Amino acid sequence: MLLMSSTPPAAAADTARLLRRGFALEYTTLAWNVLGIVVLAIAAIAAKSVALAGFGLDSLIEIGASTVVAGNSPAPARTASARPCA
Repeated sequence: MLLMSSTPPAAAADTARLLRRGFALEYTTLAWNVLGIVVLAIAAIAAKSVALAGFGLDSLIEIGASTVVAGNSPAPARTASARPCA
């Protein structure tokens, strides 16, 4: 069931703009963490370091959390006109 948004058009546009910015930041974080895993995996293997491998595992966990956040966030176009009912 969808509820119509009662926000004024300017506020809806701001919401959509902020959601686009949030998704851009989320995807940037994902890319940074993927790059970090690659660099840390190479460094951990070269140095035979368990500590570096642990930091890489931490980045892997952060990637999982970022994908959950991006997957559960509302799409900007849908939020501007209607919002799903919980």
